[in-house]
This record gives sequence, structure tokens and C-alpha cells, in this order.
Amino acid sequence: MAATLDRTTATAAPGAESLLVTADDRLADVVTPLAAAAGHPLRRVHHAADAESAWQRAPMVLVGPDLAPECIASDFPTRDHLVLCTTMAWLGADSTDASMLWPLAIQMRAGSVIALPGADDWLLDLFTRTALDTEPAPVVATVAGHGGAGASTLALAAATGAARDGRRTVLIDLDHTGGGIDAAAGLAAQPGWRWPSLTGGTGLLEPERLLDGLPRRGGLHVVGPDPRNPADIPADAFDQVLRAARLAADLVVVDLPRARTAAGVRAAAAARSVAVAIGPGERSWEAARSVTAAYGLYNAHLGVVLRGDARPRPSGVAWDGPLEAHWSEPPVWGALPTDRRLPALLRQGRVPRGRLSKGVHDLTAELSRERPRRDLALAGRTRAAR
Repeated sequence: MAATLDRTTATAAPGAESLLVTADDRLADVVTPLAAAAGHPLRRVHHAADAESAWQRAPMVLVGPDLAPECIASDFPTRDHLVLCTTMAWLGADSTDASMLWPLAIQMRAGSVIALPGADDWLLDLFTRTALDTEPAPVVATVAGHGGAGASTLALAAATGAARDGRRTVLIDLDHTGGGIDAAAGLAAQPGWRWPSLTGGTGLLEPERLLDGLPRRGGLHVVGPDPRNPADIPADAFDQVLRAARLAADLVVVDLPRARTAAGVRAAAAARSVAVAIGPGERSWEAARSVTAAYGLYNAHLGVVLRGDARPRPSGVAWDGPLEAHWSEPPVWGALPTDRRLPALLRQGRVPRGRLSKGVHDLTAELSRERPRRDLALAGRTRAAR
């Protein structure tokens, strides 16, 4: 049952004020609405001397290039969340020429240099995370390597297991051609927001309001399709939902469509890992090649999860990757054996005990673990050498 989404932003509880240090009204006119949208208190000062008393206490400090020299002369102490912030109009017609900003940023010991409106989303996220005192939740993605591989079951099992472990979890279904992840979760009759109701609003989607409006059971919240109105999911709408989900939850699981979509690409790029489900059958690995090639372009951390009685790739079966990227055969991250009780238990918000439960827990931990950027660089060098 679909509902209409009201995206009115709830104001966060009053907290410590951040600082905007600038005499540039154009910069203030761009920054102030972003702070207000995130519910983040912001105080503007027109002189560096007026920032001294709150320089260390403020959760964030944004400094315009007009007053950066004054801040440098004041020799304020080093601090986190110090941003040198300007506007594209201030940079002039050549928006790529920001070279004069970097000496200021280095002398001021700023952690970031941004130009608005190009960095609006980045600054909005920073305001929101600071107001909520949180970091974005990890994202994991699953996709079926071929028909009947069980990627939706894998996604639902991972999300259900995480929710039962006490983690607030959002499960997002991007495959509008399927039966709906909310039906598999036993939540099809529960009212709440679904695609495309989530695609019709404008403005900021407030994190807690999103979770409150979704069909849910305990800590599991589901974003699924409306079977009466199947429609493609715009990438920008998905970005809004993903952003809100990551700020309100502890884990986000996305079930990707096999046919690559704009929203699917955004999800794959945001994920810590993309798990390709492969079932039993001699041709399963061959059938999965196009899927791994499609999403492997957007996430180097792509691996295989074997379903049922599936086995590692048989000898003699070629594995081709995308021509646009260095490629090697994806690793096997784990297996999820067939259990006839699993669909019924998942509809009840449960997972079988014993070996299967431990397997789901271990697999979710592997998929959601942080993978440093140096792993990406090492993987690229390794693949290039082959």
C-alpha cells in the first residue's frame, strides 16, 4: 500500500553552533540555507577576531577566502572540520583556476577546500552528519548473476540477520520487475512509503522521517516497489533515499537489478562490496559474466556468493571482464546453502539457527567490512601486471 511522502525537514534539537567566517554576502546566502536544511545551527561572523572565542568549540568552521588571511594572521589553533569555502562566482569565469586557494588552505591548515554550488551535496552531508553526530552507514549490494540465483534471498537474509543483531537496517529493492522485497519480507500488507512515492517529492529527505515512514519489522526497514505502479527509479531520487538511509541506519543493503540502471550504478559505486549470487549449474558462471562486467566497472570490490549446491568456476569456462578496466576473476566470498525453511522464516523476520545463521552473519560481516583505498590501488597494480 503506497503512501504520499511529505519531505518537510524536521529541525534537529538545538546544539552547538558552527561558524561561518566571511564578509561575503553571496557566500553566506549559499551556505546558510544548507545549514538550515540539515538542522545545523550556524553563526556568521564578519571579522576573524569575532571567531576567536568559538574557534575550538564550534563543531565546524567555514572560512571564506576574503577573511582567510585574517584567520592566518590570528594564528588560530589547528582543528578538525575546518573548511575553506568559496563560490564559483568568486573564482571567476575560469572555474578550474582555484590555485590561489590552496596556499591559503595550507597556511590555515584547513582540511577541505570547496566551491559552491558545486559542492552543495558534500557540505549538506557534512552539516547533517555533524548535527546528528554520526557517520554514514556502510552499503552492501547484491545482484543475481543469472535468473534464479537468489540474490534477493541473499539480500533479505543479510538484512534480517543484521536487524536481529540489533543494527538498524534499510533494505532497498531496485529491481522493479521482481515480486518486491517487501513481499519476501512479509511486509507487503504493511502501509508505508514505496517507490515511486519516494521519487515524487522535492527538497531534502530527512533521515529519521524516512525510517519512520517505511514498512518495517523491528530494526528492518524496507524500500520496495509499488506493484500497482512499477516504474524506473530515477538516479537522483535514489541518491536522496540512500543518503537519508545511511545517516539514519547502521547498515544499508541494496538488491540490484541484473540489467544495469542509472540508480543501480549509483548504488554499486557507493557500496563497500557487490556480491554476485551464482547458483548451481554448469552454465551459471558463464551466464554471470555480463552482470559482473556491468557492475565491475563501478566497484573494484566485486565477489561471488555461491547459492545452493553451486561450486567454484569449473575448469575450461572462460571469464571475461569489461574491456574498459583491468580485470581478474572475482573472488568467492562465501556460500549460502539451500534451506527449504528459509523463505518462510524470512517472511517472519527470522533466520534458521545453526550453520546457516552463522554463515549469514559471517557473510554480512565480510561484505560490509571497510576496504581501504590502498586495497584498490594494490588491486589495480596486480591486475595490470597480469
